[in-house]
Amino acid sequence: MRYCKLTKFLGIETSTPVCSVALACDARVVVEYTLELGSHHSERLQPMVEMVLREVGLSVGDLDGVAVAAGPGSFTGLRIGMGLAKGLCRGADLVFVCVSTLAGMAFGTGVEGMPVCPMLDARRGDVYAGVYDLVAGDPISKMPDRADAVSNWVTRLPRPVTVVGDGAQAYRDVIVDALGRDAYFANATLGRPTAGAVALLGQARCERGEVDDAETAEPFYLRRTQAERVREARLSGDG
Repeated sequence: MRYCKLTKFLGIETSTPVCSVALACDARVVVEYTLELGSHHSERLQPMVEMVLREVGLSVGDLDGVAVAAGPGSFTGLRIGMGLAKGLCRGADLVFVCVSTLAGMAFGTGVEGMPVCPMLDARRGDVYAGVYDLVAGDPISKMPDRADAVSNWVTRLPRPVTVVGDGAQAYRDVIVDALGRDAYFANATLGRPTAGAVALLGQARCERGEVDDAETAEPFYLRRTQAERVREARLSGDG
């Protein structure tokens, strides 16, 4: 196993229907491919990795590590991205690093000097969210990532705060009603989860010695899967 300082990190982001793969070299994103895949991550993700590597003339064995967005987000997308990242790392003996999807979104805003709350729409009035401070470009968690009703989140947010992501856009009225002018909405394009952010944050984590185990790592779902909820309901009914 090779350790940091590492220079070539692949980033994989499959938390949402917009899938991306990127390569960061020496703390700079040199190539990134993004596709709107809907539910077709399993069919296109591997070819996207191959396209990125072909673009720069590298093979998987030339990489130093792989960083993957571990969630929260689409359960299926997260499983597919995590599975591919694990396979690449095990097959080529690469460093494996998990990155919070929300941390990557906070990083993407570039906002320093004010807390950033990235929000992903979790449907039915819920959001996946967290609060981060960017310090020299590094997203430092101030409130843990969690899934909760947006009406609960807005009562806990610091003021002022920058909000970003599709959850912030979906529930803009709720946020404005609660926070008024203390809510700053970042440009929507800045809040999209990207593989470039994942690759850069993964490389930074690795340089701090914060690597993960490709054998045991699991996605950060933050709430139970639909199958788990159905199973629990059946058990409750049987009781």
